[in-house]
Amino acid sequence: MDAEQPRTPIEPVSGQVPNAGQREQWAREGEQWVAEAGRYDTMLQPFGDAVLAAASLSPGERVADVGCGNGALTIDAARRVGPHGTALGIDISTPQVHPFGGGSLDAILSRFGVMFFDDPEGAFANLAGALHPGGRLAFACWQDLFHNEWMLVPGAAAAPHVGLPDMEPGAPGPFALADADRITRLLTSARFHDVTLEPIARPMRAGSDVDDTVAFFESTDIARRLMADAPPGKITAALDAVRTALLPYASDDGVVLNGTAWLVTARKP
Repeated sequence: MDAEQPRTPIEPVSGQVPNAGQREQWAREGEQWVAEAGRYDTMLQPFGDAVLAAASLSPGERVADVGCGNGALTIDAARRVGPHGTALGIDISTPQVHPFGGGSLDAILSRFGVMFFDDPEGAFANLAGALHPGGRLAFACWQDLFHNEWMLVPGAAAAPHVGLPDMEPGAPGPFALADADRITRLLTSARFHDVTLEPIARPMRAGSDVDDTVAFFESTDIARRLMADAPPGKITAALDAVRTALLPYASDDGVVLNGTAWLVTARKP
């Protein structure tokens, strides 16, 4: 059983490699993901559980977790395939592409890891090549920003003071696969069959209290980029606005905001 997290690139063979700016951004985000590993795993576990249930893993199967991050989903998958199976965690590291091919996998999973492909058409075709006939694909990807309180609430509060990030529709990023029709087109183009999308909404515990959640928001790469060129007074005003906006979501259980995703499944014929 292999539940470790080898840092294998997930870009497709035909895709462009990340440029210097993208690599710097991923390095920053990677450090923040490591520092906040427990928080992210708590926030995203309900979605990972839905992916695992949809994948219907069996003992002895070979499975890959694409965009494994800190490896929580990989480890859960390893427990399901057991000592005679293999669970391989894959995430970006060096600026190169990795040709999967081989058709040796029974299933490919992802918990919010497939929205960042520079060339999604090539990436999904590459992943399809890793599956044997009848192999399954199951992943979660975020729906539109306006269906996701975890980003909308703090983002909308901060925006009047520090602006909004550039979010080109379909560009690599958290909401790149928000369009259900685009997901279907991409997977059909990669020759996946039986493509299904199910909307799923889950509560996400973002912090133990409002101050903890504000500090977490401030540490994210998107917040750092928004506030990088803002004067101190604007930054203070933005964080105060975020703190006020989060108050209605705070309780003895912490600060809980909803997240809404697509649970996507498909099969290689």
